Amino acid sequence: MVYSIKTLLFSDDRALEGVIKNVLNTGNFNIQLLDSPEKFAADLKSAKLIILHFIAKNTADIAAIKNELKSKRETDIAKIALLDFSCADLLFESGIKFDDFCFPENIKKELAIRVKAVLIRKGIYPPENAIVVDGLVLNSDKYELKVNDTTIELTFKEFELLKLLLQNQNKVFTRNKLLSIIWEYDFYGGSRTIDVHIRRLRSKLPSPYNLMLKTVRNVGYMFSSRIQV
Repeated sequence: MVYSIKTLLFSDDRALEGVIKNVLNTGNFNIQLLDSPEKFAADLKSAKLIILHFIAKNTADIAAIKNELKSKRETDIAKIALLDFSCADLLFESGIKFDDFCFPENIKKELAIRVKAVLIRKGIYPPENAIVVDGLVLNSDKYELKVNDTTIELTFKEFELLKLLLQNQNKVFTRNKLLSIIWEYDFYGGSRTIDVHIRRLRSKLPSPYNLMLKTVRNVGYMFSSRIQV
């Protein structure tokens, strides 16, 4: 399962970036190190998690970041503070509503757990009954498909067809096999109805996900996250 959570790390400590990338080494985080409020503002729109490193010399930068966050809804982004004991008061003086905090010396033991707990609590981390391919999230509990946080409306059969292909990535299904599984032999419109549903799915999925829904000539269909150019 691949689920890329865009993460902004605001710090001027490049060594800290390496430590955090190692701690969050699950393949789920796309971490960008930023060292100025201007860079932070430019990347904030698509971020899901921000980690702010509080040190005494960057109070002015933190104030600028606070202003940028005013335009971001609280539910849209998770915020975690890294702070030294010597400047712990900055956490309360910043005016930013953080979801959690961690002391740098505890990063290896605590950060991954705190990050996951915050993301689950805010509904950012994918649910257990979800199939995820990069920005595509198929939630079986809600019968919901989201691509890059945009909900895509599917019919019941379209959802079941996509779910089956996602659950069996890189496996080719014949039209008759798909018909027997999804329609359970109660449909008499012929196997070409699969072609119609695949075509509709492709029209609803944005690139590159529509390209991942592949036709295997003279055989059937499959879903593969590997796109061959």
